Amino acid sequence: MHTNTAFVLTILVLCYALVSGLVKRWYLAPALIFVLFGIILGPYVFGVIDIGTDASSFTVVAQLALTVILFNQAAQLDLSVVFRRREVTFRLLVVGIPLALTLGTLTALLVLPVMPLWEAVCLAAIVAPTEVALIDALLEDKRIPERVRHALSTESGFYDGFALATMLAALALASENTDPDTGRWTMFLVRTEVVSVAVGLVIGAVGGLVIARSQRREWMSDTWAQLATLAVALVCFQVGEGLHGSGFVAAFAGGLAFAFMAKRTGVTPDMQVSVAAGQLLELMVFAMFGSYAVIIGWRDAGWRVVIFAVLALFAVRMAAVSLALVRSDLPARNRLFIGWFGPRGIGTLVLGVLIINRGEIEQERLITQVVAVTVTLSLVLHSLTAWPGIRWLVETPDATPPPQLPR
Repeated sequence: MHTNTAFVLTILVLCYALVSGLVKRWYLAPALIFVLFGIILGPYVFGVIDIGTDASSFTVVAQLALTVILFNQAAQLDLSVVFRRREVTFRLLVVGIPLALTLGTLTALLVLPVMPLWEAVCLAAIVAPTEVALIDALLEDKRIPERVRHALSTESGFYDGFALATMLAALALASENTDPDTGRWTMFLVRTEVVSVAVGLVIGAVGGLVIARSQRREWMSDTWAQLATLAVALVCFQVGEGLHGSGFVAAFAGGLAFAFMAKRTGVTPDMQVSVAAGQLLELMVFAMFGSYAVIIGWRDAGWRVVIFAVLALFAVRMAAVSLALVRSDLPARNRLFIGWFGPRGIGTLVLGVLIINRGEIEQERLITQVVAVTVTLSLVLHSLTAWPGIRWLVETPDATPPPQLPR
């Protein structure tokens, strides 16, 4: 990344901070604003932002962002609430996510017939993760029932982990078909799915225990405890990658173990610094994405790519959520609201980069186009429909005006 680019991104973050409260009131996704500025300031318009032709800077920042976000999401999950049977969130995780991945794979095979089976599974996993925090005002609007907000937030927190595990498994099988060294991809699968989880659990548990005990004995200030939490996330990623596994899987597992161990010692981890760091990195990623990939992705995308993106964003998710919540006690409007609001964001971007960098696949270019089209469509449509969607949700369906009494 050029020095000038880093300076421009810093100024962009500062300018956004000044109006962030207004943006939240408008229910706009901050990521959409950064994508638009990335396009305007990128090499195809004003040329102020230049991340280079190999996109290595984008990859590094994107990996850091997803690592911190995965760790934060996992650390903030309340598993005892999530896995109560017959709960809406439980249904979305156990039924909805597998259904979305299955329907997404079938859609890819039908709409994109050049896509081999295991690459279609990879693509379905890439475009599946939701990130409702992109429109954080949605989660803070008290007019939306608490069950709906909790379901959207928790589903989003788990989706990256589920999709990542599925994609890595499918990537190993897809790459095995194009690479005669079967043993190499078998070991890749073991390292990413088993070794990475074990590493993350150990590091997260040790980190949570050490930080919590240090805080209880007043050896560590609150500020340094938060910085140490961020460091644990990065250590999980680095060790996972160093063992040729998945740093992302390690970070997610580490977040779960970190929160569990901290709470066992009676200390609730403070994630403010870690969350702020994740948000900052994420917005920088979207600015770089806007400058580097959006125009190229849309320019090269054919009609099949656009059709697949629309179906994946809305038809696949709506069907998966509706089937998962069949015979639940959630009102129909709430189900439709959950099905509609599944914004795609950093998870889709990084998983797309990951599969291109790690795999031996045939349809690399097609996957890149799908990622660019899907993320930009999602940011635009979900931002524009947030406010009308909330108004529609809180309306009384059968409300009729009271009769006018004769004077």
